Amino acid sequence: MNALTAKELRILNGMSRVHDSSFKFGDKMAEIIGAVGESGTPVNAVAATDIFLITGVSIDGETLTINNPAVPGTDVYEFLADAAQTKTSPTNIAIDISALTGKATGTLTVDTQPTAGDTMWIGDKIYTFVPEGTANAEGEVSVGLDLAGAKLNIVAAINGTDGINNPATAVTAAAFVVNACVITALVGGTAGNSIPTTETFTAGTNVFAAVTLGTGTNCTAVNTATALIAAITASDTQGVGAAVGGGTNVALTADTAGVVGNAITIADTMANGAMTAAATTLKAGVNGTVATGTKFLLDATYLYTALGGNTISQANWRRIALGAAF
Repeated sequence: MNALTAKELRILNGMSRVHDSSFKFGDKMAEIIGAVGESGTPVNAVAATDIFLITGVSIDGETLTINNPAVPGTDVYEFLADAAQTKTSPTNIAIDISALTGKATGTLTVDTQPTAGDTMWIGDKIYTFVPEGTANAEGEVSVGLDLAGAKLNIVAAINGTDGINNPATAVTAAAFVVNACVITALVGGTAGNSIPTTETFTAGTNVFAAVTLGTGTNCTAVNTATALIAAITASDTQGVGAAVGGGTNVALTADTAGVVGNAITIADTMANGAMTAAATTLKAGVNGTVATGTKFLLDATYLYTALGGNTISQANWRRIALGAAF
């Protein structure tokens, strides 16, 4: 389309005086012709993204870290499998998987009053039975006045409620039911299956069911993905969204489109988690073609328009296919 001549401009501008002298019809037509006359193929902004692959279980203490250099701070998400949600750093963001794991358990049977000098090894702590009224140091358990008293003393010593012992760091003890006390790992997962439970009771019927706790289970890959997505959605400060990425994978996407998202780093300490192709950043972010006001561009296939303009992080460009020659 050719530009208007000076004569054509005068004629068209004169036509506008019939209605509104402030509106220059010729100038407006020239503006439109000039805009349409520009050639080019614009692009809309694309957000940087990548897939975080989750190939197996997650365990207590594993982390996923997201750092966007464009904003302050860093988001460190930590999987936690204990009821107390004990984080390795107070600034970490908790991913609560405690209800998604199975805590290892074991049974201690005591049907005979212990003898002074008997011992129990639970986790990293050894308990030694001492005569009634003499327990006054960490690790000591009174034999009690009778069997019932001994059972109460055992539970209180393990849980740290006897005024002598600190709570066990690895387990908790339930009250005896008849002669059986269930010992349960504080942290869910298969790691609890390695917690030692051995004894040197004089009475052969006072015994643990096994030399370690057992039946602990880890958080599955499916539940790991669901928990991670929920945590990022609720707590994100680094401008990254999370969604299902197919199967048990998680799609991580920059909130702001454009190449700025390509600088967002992702790191993890997970045995069964990793970015695709060992990537360390999000990728494939593209800046949009900038336009001010209403803009038209044309190439061999489409007519493009950005109504109201476009920035490097926007996707306002639209296109219309050009028809066949006639």
